[in-house]
Amino acid sequence: MTWSGRAVVLLLTILATVGLIGLGVLLSNTVGAAQVAANARALHATNATLGAAGIARAGVAQAVFFAFESISDGDNLEAAVSEARRNLDAVATVGLSPEDAAGSALSEFVETGYQVIDLAERGMWAEADRLRTEQLEPAFTILSENLHARQTELAVLISDSERAAGAISRAVFVAIAFLIPAVTILVFWFVMRGRIKKSRQREASMAARVKDERRLNKAKDELIAGLSHELRTPLTTILGFSEILLERHDLHQEDLELLGLINASSADLSRMVNDLLTAARLDARALTTQSEEIDLANEVAAVVRPYLHQGQAIDVRVLPIAVRGDSLHVRQIIHNLVSNALRYGGENIVITAAERSGSALLLVADNGPGVSPDMEDAVFHRFVHRGRSSLVAGSVGLGLAISKELAVKMGGTVQYKRIGGWTTFALRLPLYETVPVGPSRHLETVEAG
Repeated sequence: MTWSGRAVVLLLTILATVGLIGLGVLLSNTVGAAQVAANARALHATNATLGAAGIARAGVAQAVFFAFESISDGDNLEAAVSEARRNLDAVATVGLSPEDAAGSALSEFVETGYQVIDLAERGMWAEADRLRTEQLEPAFTILSENLHARQTELAVLISDSERAAGAISRAVFVAIAFLIPAVTILVFWFVMRGRIKKSRQREASMAARVKDERRLNKAKDELIAGLSHELRTPLTTILGFSEILLERHDLHQEDLELLGLINASSADLSRMVNDLLTAARLDARALTTQSEEIDLANEVAAVVRPYLHQGQAIDVRVLPIAVRGDSLHVRQIIHNLVSNALRYGGENIVITAAERSGSALLLVADNGPGVSPDMEDAVFHRFVHRGRSSLVAGSVGLGLAISKELAVKMGGTVQYKRIGGWTTFALRLPLYETVPVGPSRHLETVEAG
């Protein structure tokens, strides 16, 4: 065989070898890409399942909300129940194995969700809310934990697959650096183009659902704000007239007790309406605060006086301290802290105030058991209660959260402390200026009953 023939054979052998190496690398990269894509699809499905479960959870909560007959009519309830069922139906179609932990949790979540909206549809809002809190929320928590674990596992698999494919590519890069790069890129481009197109379609669909959910949440916030605004006028009238009647001395004891109940109930409802309206304005970033001089002792006296008329035992020892803030919002914070102490605290409630480090510190303390250690971090979260039940009479779980947000907007803060067997909530506000210290504005303790 001549040199030219040998050169041709050698060249063909080299080309064939390099071609086989390139084909092997191409196949290896393709397999790796397929594994990454498969894991990515599984991760996307897990994300979609988690998102759909969250939407279904919100829909069930909304159905329970509209089941409360005093703030919803039948059309709103029917629409909310229908939306909740559609969301649960969508979650129920997710293909998770019942033998898998996530599949079992998903089944329990969907089954409990149907039971909750069935109760809500029948107007049994209290039972529906109890079932939602005691069974649906724990089921959602378990489902979320399993899905998050699966997300982490898939992310690790994707990362490992990408690293392995990168290592192989670098190992043979020199051999194929000048061979068929265009072909490899073209093939990969054709393979990935269809997948990217499908991924974009799924993203567009998910974005549309998120947009619809945001629009629904906005409508709910507008409904709450509208209802709260409309309820304030009649509630103010009822509360004002009941306080005037309680001042009269020609009424029988039974009449005074009934008026006291009316006054207390209307005060609780007025506070809840104010909290709902404030929460809606905070969420919409539409809440404004005034910066004015406020006598802290006057604000405390105005808040406590109705409770004393109701026969509550509250010991107030507050000196006149001028603070900077919004009078309505400061009074709302004090009202929420006092109401919280009366509802959850002990028999003895003491309110004190003093100047500390250039600011005013108002303490609302009671000798109750306080907040359990596992609840301390969440005591200022919305819709969290100090009791075991998630919803109790006279409360929607917004008071402490709203109080802290309002205090922060006025340059202060609200903190929880457990000091010497006393549960203490501390409101700190900036001082306006020093005022002459007069006698302590002490309201005599009125024993309940």
